[in-house]
Amino acid sequence: MSRRVFDYAGISTIEIEGPKNLLERIAENVEGEIENSSNPNCRIRINQSESPIEIEKNKRFDYLTINKTGTAEQPSITYMRYNTHVRTIHQKSSNHYEVDVNVAMDESSGLICVRNYLHNHPELTQHPLLHASLLNLDGRGILIPGSSRQGKTALTVYLLQEYRASFVSDENVILDTDGKNVRGLYVPRTPRIRFSTIAESKLSKVLENVKLAGATQYIDPDAIEKIIETHSFNVDAGLAFSRRTFCNLLGVNSRESSPVNMVLFPKYKESGNLNVKALGLEEGVKRLSKVGLIRKSDIDPKELQETTVSLKPYKFEGSDFIEVEFSGVENLRQGGFRL
Repeated sequence: MSRRVFDYAGISTIEIEGPKNLLERIAENVEGEIENSSNPNCRIRINQSESPIEIEKNKRFDYLTINKTGTAEQPSITYMRYNTHVRTIHQKSSNHYEVDVNVAMDESSGLICVRNYLHNHPELTQHPLLHASLLNLDGRGILIPGSSRQGKTALTVYLLQEYRASFVSDENVILDTDGKNVRGLYVPRTPRIRFSTIAESKLSKVLENVKLAGATQYIDPDAIEKIIETHSFNVDAGLAFSRRTFCNLLGVNSRESSPVNMVLFPKYKESGNLNVKALGLEEGVKRLSKVGLIRKSDIDPKELQETTVSLKPYKFEGSDFIEVEFSGVENLRQGGFRL
């Protein structure tokens, strides 16, 4: 068993213990690794089976089912994929997790625990959790909020590869509004990129070898193979990337936080010309407040539900709010979208 420790934005230290190769996979998705900490705030121990099993696709069973056991004080949750026991997470306390893993290279086993701990951290629960992506360009933070299928990640990928901005977070952002300047914090997870965006960007080399993505995929290998073989890239699916691989393929760096100076609201459409529209402060903050996410108190894997959060307009004075209507990365490129 190996041990690695991470400092989350100067707020908390997290220790993860487990097999060396699995810890390396998890570390590719968490910022702020430090040499040591004698008293970490959170401990996660992952026990991987000495004989990992393969998931057998048996459609008589659901793709994913969960079973909750344990007690209210110490809950456990078992993940089954096609009736194959993937993992069981035991939450010993609010800052102590033990995981039994039966498959190889299951980085989600650790990342689920990290996110659950952060979602319920007493300091972080005071800050809104947004359905958004975040990047940083020359010290200026660009927040890209929106519901699913609105083009957040496509716009993020375009700006990263065209401007060589720094990547902060994909899909989830914790928004710290306590200070003089609004700051966004990353949420540790594997970025998930739609096939259409992959095909139109520097990420496309993974279509030749999916293993280059450096992450465990969340859809079946035969489905991925069929999509790639038939070039059916407009399907409602994509690939998972490790945070580090995602940045390396795009040729950018990553960071754990950024001030927020600009908010781009993506508006995906099937076709047509690129349209860009400036928004006023009041309208921009009103839209932004509608993409909050409800934190989960337990370790249930279901997606977070959207909610409205309270945001004060004066905190965003001086920030630009812009709506970008587009149909994909190539549409942004051909339309000459510039910041």
